[in-house]
Amino acid sequence: MSKMLFVLIFASVVLVTPGQEQKPLSELIEATKSRYKSGQVWRYKTRPGEEDSSLIVVKVENHPKMGNIIHIGLRNLRMKNPHNQEGYSDTALHLPFAEEAIDKSVVKILEEKAKLPAFEEGYSLWREAFDAGKAGIYTITIAEAVEIMEKSLNQ
Repeated sequence: MSKMLFVLIFASVVLVTPGQEQKPLSELIEATKSRYKSGQVWRYKTRPGEEDSSLIVVKVENHPKMGNIIHIGLRNLRMKNPHNQEGYSDTALHLPFAEEAIDKSVVKILEEKAKLPAFEEGYSLWREAFDAGKAGIYTITIAEAVEIMEKSLNQ
C-alpha cells in the first residue's frame, strides 16, 4: 500500500476567516509544551478487532492558530485493503492530529522512547501540501480516522 494514500486523506481545516489576511502556513515550530513526546508509544481506543494496535508519536509541532499538532504512526491495524496482497493494511506511518483528538483517544502510555518508524516521506508530503494550504490535520478520534481511511481504501 502506498504511503502517499495515507498522506492524501485529511480532514479539512479552516485557517483563516473571510476578511483576514492569510499568514504563511509554514509557521510550524517544535512544540515545547505538550505531554506527548517523540518516541512515546500509547495504547488508544481502537476499533473492534484492533485491540493490539498502538500509536507511536513521531513528531510534535506547534502552529500559532491550530495549537499542537501530534504526528503519529499506527501499527497492528486490520484495515481492509483490496490493493494489498494480504487484503489488509496493518500500519500507517504518518498521520497528523490535533492534540485534543489525541487526548480523546489515548488510554495509557506503554513506552517512553521507542524506535521511530520511517515516517519522514509521509511527513514531507504532508508538509508540502500543508504549506500550500491543501492539507490539514485530523480533529476526530484515531478510531474514526482509521475508519475513514479504510472506507477510502475500499472505494
